[in-house]
This record gives sequence, structure tokens and C-alpha cells, in this order.
Amino acid sequence: MTSPVPLARWWREPRWARIALTLIVAGFVVLTCWNLSRGGDFSFYEASARSMSQSWHALFFGAFDPDATVTLDKLSGFAVPQALSIRLFGMSISAIALPQVIEGVVTVVACAVLALRWGGRGAGLLVAAAAASTPIFVSMFAHPMEDGLLTMALAVALVWWQRAVLTARWWPLVLCAVFIGVGFQAKMMAAWFVLPALVAGTHIATPGWRRGLVRAGAVTGAALAASVAWITVVALVPADARPYIDGSTTNDVFAMVFGYNGLDRFVPGAVPGSVGASSSTGGLGATLAALGHALTTPAPSGSGGSPTLTKLLELPLVSQIGWLYPAALAGIALGLWRYLPRRGRPRTPLSTARLPLVVVAAVWFATAAAVLSFTHVPHTAYVAALGVPMVLLVAVAWVEGVRLLRAPLRRWRLALPAVVVVQAAWWVALIGQARLPAVLLVPAIAIGALGLAVGVTAALASPGSLPRLGRAAPAALAVALICLPVATSLQVLDDARDGSGGDAYVGVTARGGHPDETFTVSSPSIWGGTPQMSPAVAQIAEAARQHGGGENGTPLFVTDSWALSSQVIDATGSSVLTDGGYSGHVPVFTTDDLEQMVQTGHARVFVVASGAPEGDPVRRVATGPGCHEVKEWDFSQSKEGGEINKVTGATLYQCTGG
Repeated sequence: MTSPVPLARWWREPRWARIALTLIVAGFVVLTCWNLSRGGDFSFYEASARSMSQSWHALFFGAFDPDATVTLDKLSGFAVPQALSIRLFGMSISAIALPQVIEGVVTVVACAVLALRWGGRGAGLLVAAAAASTPIFVSMFAHPMEDGLLTMALAVALVWWQRAVLTARWWPLVLCAVFIGVGFQAKMMAAWFVLPALVAGTHIATPGWRRGLVRAGAVTGAALAASVAWITVVALVPADARPYIDGSTTNDVFAMVFGYNGLDRFVPGAVPGSVGASSSTGGLGATLAALGHALTTPAPSGSGGSPTLTKLLELPLVSQIGWLYPAALAGIALGLWRYLPRRGRPRTPLSTARLPLVVVAAVWFATAAAVLSFTHVPHTAYVAALGVPMVLLVAVAWVEGVRLLRAPLRRWRLALPAVVVVQAAWWVALIGQARLPAVLLVPAIAIGALGLAVGVTAALASPGSLPRLGRAAPAALAVALICLPVATSLQVLDDARDGSGGDAYVGVTARGGHPDETFTVSSPSIWGGTPQMSPAVAQIAEAARQHGGGENGTPLFVTDSWALSSQVIDATGSSVLTDGGYSGHVPVFTTDDLEQMVQTGHARVFVVASGAPEGDPVRRVATGPGCHEVKEWDFSQSKEGGEINKVTGATLYQCTGG
């Protein structure tokens, strides 16, 4: 079938455009790699990546520990590239983070391809620069996080969807669905934020009402099938042949995915078998009442997590994603006004080719914003879901604004400069909150003001009277649109401002930031970095070895605290068995299981966390027959004979078995 619109490709663009795109990508790589070896992940996920790197069995099931006794509390597709990187390069912080840098590069290039095919090389370069300077992208893709693979997968899925629309072929829709499935493995139902948009865009792009429904239904069904394929395979594997499913009290992967990590966040107890379902009370009515109270109650300053209608306009989230909100909204308005058919203006080949992507970006942006506003956002990186559609809408605003620069009426020629002015007014409010360092802020303001001045001068001049200025105006206004996001993202050159794997952010206004911090460019640290145990946990690990843990293939110790086991697995790769999962309420082992391990000599050391309940299987076995508390382990002798590093909060037991 012949494509109604030729597919633009970057390698066919002029040399200067290819060089410009390469420089944008290179700049993004510099920013994400500058502190690569310094920014490790949350130890719970790092431990899983290391465990998965040591065993193909653990890799396939997404195990938390090397013995593959329990999974993560979410799907572990995001950790597969990390595990393979560790297997290839050895264990280091950089090896874990490198896959996310690659995912970021793919995301930037995918956005550039989308915009190139939609509005030309100028739009492609603007979108690439906007994506490469989106603060949350710069931090998130520099750290090992599940959001990186999700963002990349959805961007690539949209590239294939766009190809299907432009070529009127079916097979790109299949690849689109496959990549949505990949995104689902990274962050589960968050990958479905894009589905309403694809349904709307596919229906609009397909001639004929019925054909549109068929194609929209096909891409949705294929995406859902690709999403649940792996968890269906896991569910069919006998329970004794795979790890226990964390996040579920019934060893049910569907309860973990759709309950613990899905509907339970809106309606607690909605899915039986998920952690927390049995203790949920009040039902749907109470949940809706609580949600309504949350939406009408101001969130604590800097919380960023509670459901509020204004959450995405407040710190700490807005400074990570919100610099281009006005331009994105302008893109929705200008794109729909320009391409929606209406009385007296029928559909044209150009509107047929361009309208679907405008609709997809607008609906995707609105869907992600609504979900993030109405649900708990525990990590700043969640707002990366807004990034791809937002930068595409910025390109729409710029393309339509550039077209209007040539309009006969002066008021239309001022449309794009007006968008920049509105952006500037919005930035005035954000700058005060984000506290950008003056060394970055002042040059950004100067460059933005110069770009705006060029654009306004070209718009006010008579068409053709200033040909050179007229040609420079689009680029100048593009620079003015993204000058502040670029300045904000440059803060990651300071290792005190580039976030972490636990909570990606840029600057000092997010959790843990201090307003008196000064901006200092850190020395680059690209490769290396070793996961570390705290002194207390290192003592526990050493004491466990001294009392028989890890001998003859036995685990180093058995514990009821992932906070202990994750650090040991992450730093050493040793086998540590953990009951309770991430929540502490997952029955990975029964009391009989642990007693059998003691009797057979497979478990010799137990570490019980402080405050463990009486019914805790680890505590029950460790305090039962055949085991005794080791009381001399919890301190070290300094050279002066005093006690140092005294450990509290855990008790070590040695078990001799039968």
C-alpha cells in the first residue's frame, strides 16, 4: 500500500539538521552521565537487579533474592536491562544506571522522529531539545528507575502508531501494541495512560466510522494482550516452581499487579488477595468520601503526593515538569483550531495527517494529568508520564505560531511571541519557588529576552521588510520557549542537585533540598560506584558469617526485614532469605517452612527486626527450640577498648537444627 504522506527520516535531512540533533543528544548524554556513578537506586530494587543478574531463573521471574524465593512487589521488567548490564560489566552503580541513559537517548530520538514526521525538521529539533532539557527526564534517566523504560516504551510505541496512521498499514499497530506491553512490564497500568489517546487518534485517523472502531479496538486489544502475556505465563507456572509473588497474600500475580499496584490505590480492597485488601474497611462509599476530602483539603507544603486538584501546579512536582505547561496548552488550542474540520472547512490531506497526533498528545497529556492528580504520587518521577505528550504539544504550538508569523494580519503574527510572553509570566512565579542559581538564571533570562525581542520585531515588521530577521525569528522564539527548562536541567551538573534513584528531581526544592545550597559544578564521575551497607548492616552480615551463615550453600541469614536483606544482597550478592515482602505482610514462608530449614541445616542464622509481632514466622522459629540469641555480636572493640557501632533494632539468633 502506498503511503499517502511520505515518511520523513532524519538521515535524509540536511547535514546541519543531523549535526544539530546529534549535538542535542550528546548534550543529554553529558547531563545524564555526569554523576552516573554517584546516583544509585533504592536498595530494594538494586538488590533485585543484582539477584536477577546471577540467575536466569531469578531474571525470568523478577526475583528479589538470588535464591528466587520471592519477587519484587511490582513487575520487574524495568530491572531486566539493569540485570543484563550487571552481568556484562560487573556490579557497579554505573552498570545499573547505564540502561536508563540508553532509554533516555531512545526517548529523545523517538520524540524527534515524531515531530519530524508531523511538522518538519524544525519541530523535530525543538522537540528533541525540549525532551533533552525536561528536568525530570534529565534526572530520571540518570538513575536506575522503572519510569525510564516506561517512558521510552511509550515514546517508541507512538512512533509505530504514527507510522501506521501515515501508511494506513496494520503491522505498525502490532509493534505499537508490543511496546505498550513492554511499558506494562516496566510500570504496569501506568503504561495504559496512553490507550485512551490512541483509541481517539486511531478513530480520527481512519476513514469510516466502523473501520475506525475496528482499528481502535484492534490496537487496544493487542496492547492489553501484550501487557498481560507474561503475567499469564507466571500464573500458569506451579507455585512451587517459582518465587512467591510479593504484594499478594495469596501468591497471585494478578492481585499484585491490578490490586496492590493498581485499583487498591483508588479503592482499597477492590482486588481480593492483594496486600491490604483484607484490612480495608468502608467499601467504595467510604473511599469516595475520603477521596473527596483529600481533593478539597490543601496538601502539606512540599508533600507532592496527596490527591489534590492543584498538585501538578505545586512544588515539588511543578518544577520538574511544569515549565512548558503554557506552551503545551497553547499547542492543544492552536492544533485543534487549525486541524479540526468544521463547517466551511472540510478535511484536507494536511489536516488528515496532522490532527491525529495532536489529539493523541492532548488526550494523553490530559489522561496522565488527571490520574496523577487523583492518586497518590510517592515519587517525583511519576510526573515523567506528562513529558512526551507535553513536548509534542509544544512543537504544535511552535509550528502553528511560525505559520502565523507570515499571516497578513499583525495580531495573528504575534501569536507565537504571545505564547512566549505567557510562558515568561508563568516562569516568574516558578523561578521564585524553584530558586534557580543566578549563574544559570541570568544567562537564561538574557537569551530568552533576546529571542523574544527578535520574534516580536519580526512579527511587527511588514512581511518581507526584514528577510534575515524573519528567517531568524522561528529559531529565536524556539530558544526563548526552552531557555528556562535548559537552565533548570543544567543543575544536575551539581551532584547535590541531581536527585537519586529513590526520588529523581533537579534542584533544591524537592524533598531533602535546602534553600541555602549553592550551585557548584561537580567533577564528572561517569563510571564506577559500589553499593554500600550501613555500618550496622555490615556488622550484622559479618556476625552472621561468624556464626555459620553462608556455609555450604546456606543463606547468609533469614530475616523479616527487607531493609536489612536488600543492603546485603545489593553490596555482596549473598543469599539472604526475606519473609514478609516489602509490606511486611506477605507470607513468603510459613513457620513449618522455616522449621524444616532449621532441621535440615539449610538455615543457621536468623535476624529478627525490632518490633516484629508475636505471630511473625521468623521470630517464632528464631525464639523456638534449637535456636539461641547471640548476645556478643552487636558491638565492635575500638583500639582504645571502647564499644563502637553498637547496633540496635535487630536481634541475631543462631540455630543448630536437629
